[in-house]
Amino acid sequence: MNKSLTIFLLFFGPYVMAQDGVFKSMEQALKSPEEVVMLSLKRSKLKEWPEELCQFPNLKTLDLSNNRISTLPSDLSCLKGLESLNLTSNRLDSLQNSISDLKSLKTLMLGNNEIYHITKEIGSLTNLETLELWSNNIYYLPIEAGEMAALKDLDLRNIQLKEEYQEAMKAVFDNPDLRIRFSMSCNCD
Repeated sequence: MNKSLTIFLLFFGPYVMAQDGVFKSMEQALKSPEEVVMLSLKRSKLKEWPEELCQFPNLKTLDLSNNRISTLPSDLSCLKGLESLNLTSNRLDSLQNSISDLKSLKTLMLGNNEIYHITKEIGSLTNLETLELWSNNIYYLPIEAGEMAALKDLDLRNIQLKEEYQEAMKAVFDNPDLRIRFSMSCNCD
């Protein structure tokens, strides 16, 4: 490495590294809360939603996948600018009303949880483009889900559903550009 680059990295490296806004630990993120744009806390053994997340006003992407989170907080309004939320492989059993606070969401990943109930408030996520619900326990979507006009991709694979339930879910949406992915239907009850 040349001497100029070494000097540059020595003096400006930490600043440049923080400029990208990507953080992989809560401890580091809390040192520069205004700079946090993306926070990845996957595989952090979290059992609860981190309350500290409200300290990051510019947070756009949050990855809490592969933890043990079982519920969302009752108020998510402090994350109004969040565009991508990954809660894949947690222990969620329902999607609460507070999800409607995340009006800027474009991507919501909830695959491989234990979700059996989705609130009708999901319909207020009008900017949502991708919704992953694969490997959950749901058998219906609320009619209000059809209000997600920007939705382009809905993943419902690995959910045992009769063909009539699959057809009922498709009927919720009036969007010919929406791609809905199911696994093969079953003769189950």
